[in-house]
Amino acid sequence: MEVNNETDKFELMYSVFMLIFGFGIILCFLIAIGFMIYIYNILFLFYCWPILVGIWLGIFRKSDKGYEMELKSEDAKKLNRIIEKITKKTGQKKPYKIILSEGSGIAVSGLFRKKLIIGLATLQLLDEKDLLSIIAHEYGHFAKKDTVLGYFTYRIQNFIELQEEINRQNLTFSFTIVIYLPTWIFFFLLSKYYTLISLWYSRRVEYRADRFAADLVGEKEFANALVKYCVISEIFENIIPQYILHFLQQNKQLVNIYDYMNPIYTEENIKNSFKDVLSDKSNWWSTHPSISERLEALNIKSVDINMDTNLKDFFDNQKKYEEEASEVMTQKMEYWAHLIAASQTPEG
Repeated sequence: MEVNNETDKFELMYSVFMLIFGFGIILCFLIAIGFMIYIYNILFLFYCWPILVGIWLGIFRKSDKGYEMELKSEDAKKLNRIIEKITKKTGQKKPYKIILSEGSGIAVSGLFRKKLIIGLATLQLLDEKDLLSIIAHEYGHFAKKDTVLGYFTYRIQNFIELQEEINRQNLTFSFTIVIYLPTWIFFFLLSKYYTLISLWYSRRVEYRADRFAADLVGEKEFANALVKYCVISEIFENIIPQYILHFLQQNKQLVNIYDYMNPIYTEENIKNSFKDVLSDKSNWWSTHPSISERLEALNIKSVDINMDTNLKDFFDNQKKYEEEASEVMTQKMEYWAHLIAASQTPEG
């Protein structure tokens, strides 16, 4: 079945609008800062250096990353065969890198060099047919150049939110409140407004990527794979961190958290998660439409997931990747547990 790789005119116009609007605001802000430096010179630099630091970090700071292990091509022969099937059907190129993450999400990123990011947890429970369907959705983002727009919108949003945070932290100074209060209000309101329009667009492109995948593998097959993927992800993200915290409280560390995956996918957990996934609703601040909304857009009335809880091997040297990811996930959980404990400790 052929898929439509052409970009819709509305999508193109809206993308251009988002970029012009976002970068236009940043440009106006930079001009205003330059004007204030020109007038007040050293005095402005002395009191407002956090804003200048925020400008630099907001534009050039790299995003925070968790565990991202590049999957070597010699270890990914089976996974590469699935990707090759999609590239032949869509005419898209293979991703520059396949990245393994410690969690359950599957996503794409990259401005010029595209990356396919696959969560180790999900990879081990999806069968080949389901995995092909989910990756086909991600290739819908590649085909429509969503990662390009996503890169720039992230930079804009990062800039706005960082300025808002810097101005909020500096409101305690009595003299500089004259400068920081107006800019904090400005960026607070701007961040909310820009977030609304960017998230609306984000939900729209998810529908588009769903249609792309459904045209490629079939509507029913994609819908079943989508719900199965969400059920797997929800159970893993809700339960596995509890295992890690339990062991941390005993001053122990799990060598391989994925050894505990199979027991958590009980019939009861799957049934409860299935209900939760289908009953969830999106709102204005959601990055994705709800699963029920996505199924409705595909005109799918019912889904049937066959959950085979036997763990799959899609690449070689899997244990090595799992143990490295387990260490990173444990460190992250230990860090957050420390912050929570510190926040709950009464001040002396």
